Amino acid sequence: MTAKMKWMEIEMLDFNISSRLKLPRLVGYSLGLFAIQTFWGFTWATLPLYLKSLTRSNAVTGIILSTVGITGLIFPILAGAVSDRISTRLGRRRPLIVAGWALTCMMVLILMNADTLWKILPVIFLAYAGFFFAIGPYFALFSDIVPEAQRSSASGVMFLVGGSGILSYLIFAARSWEVSHHRPFIWVMLVIPISVTLMCISAKETVLPGSVKHSGLLKGHVRKKNIMKFFLAFSLQWISLWMFSSFFVIAFKAYFGLTVESAVSFFFVLNASSVIFALPAGLLAPRLGLKKTIIGGICIMMGCYLIVPFVKAHSSLVVLMMISGLGFGTVLAASYPFFLDILPQGNTGGFTGIYQACQNGTLLIGPALAGTMIDHFSYISLFYGCAVVMLASMMMYLMVHDSERKI
Repeated sequence: MTAKMKWMEIEMLDFNISSRLKLPRLVGYSLGLFAIQTFWGFTWATLPLYLKSLTRSNAVTGIILSTVGITGLIFPILAGAVSDRISTRLGRRRPLIVAGWALTCMMVLILMNADTLWKILPVIFLAYAGFFFAIGPYFALFSDIVPEAQRSSASGVMFLVGGSGILSYLIFAARSWEVSHHRPFIWVMLVIPISVTLMCISAKETVLPGSVKHSGLLKGHVRKKNIMKFFLAFSLQWISLWMFSSFFVIAFKAYFGLTVESAVSFFFVLNASSVIFALPAGLLAPRLGLKKTIIGGICIMMGCYLIVPFVKAHSSLVVLMMISGLGFGTVLAASYPFFLDILPQGNTGGFTGIYQACQNGTLLIGPALAGTMIDHFSYISLFYGCAVVMLASMMMYLMVHDSERKI
């Protein structure tokens, strides 16, 4: 079989899957997102507290969290592009997913026992390198195994199952920080290997012999203005989300005078709401329009960011976090199917890597910007700053066409 024939076979696999993916297999695949969300729970709820205990500074904590965004810019694209070009007995994607997670778990084990800032910096860098290396091929696998007509509803199921990863982390690990600093680390090292193993068993790939040659990743596509507008809108969206999420626990603890456990509880409400509404959003998005659904979710989050500083009663804050979670879940469920809808054909893994780089590479900006704003203008500036950046994202989304094929 020639390289051209193998390339055509992969293209058929990526874009012309006719049979619907059955629910058990989709749930099994979603356990990979369960692992990802577990690690995000660690990133958002535990790692900032861990770093601040060493740095004693919001700005320095934010800069450290932002520095790992370098890995988010490089490794999803690298791993995604490599997974487009290789073929092994285990498939194209799964070997790279396993390798990335193995590195991450080893670094978390080392991090748990580190006690000085200079020791942990290279360890954190490698932990995120492995994490982002696993992400690119994982999301590329979605387009390999999920038929195009099923992608929106499948995305809702994926975030429903996967989102329970961060919920379980917040319930059983993050809230115990003041009791045991080790429990969050142990939770990560136990749950992630189990989830990834089950995902690899469930997500069967079509194995093709030999390697596959592709054209350059961006060759001919850098002039695709529509996809570039999407990447800019998506990047702004995630800068705002990183600003809010990275300092959520610290900001709520200080601004509202909460304990760590109480602040984590509010974060849990937000994420639980996003998980609950992800599936309905995924089911309704094709009828409402994917872009309109995303913009609606963004508007909801902007409104919540602007209202938060004026809320006094904790019961009202719970309701506001539920509404914010509705917007968050809606955006999560609709963004990836919309991206796949406008994506130029070819190099799916590579472009998925760029998608993940726009999301995770913005770690370079979000936390550092948020921490600096807080230290210079107080905690209230976090909420207004998030709303302004999210508004910029919405304006860019309005300029993106619904389908690349229409251009």
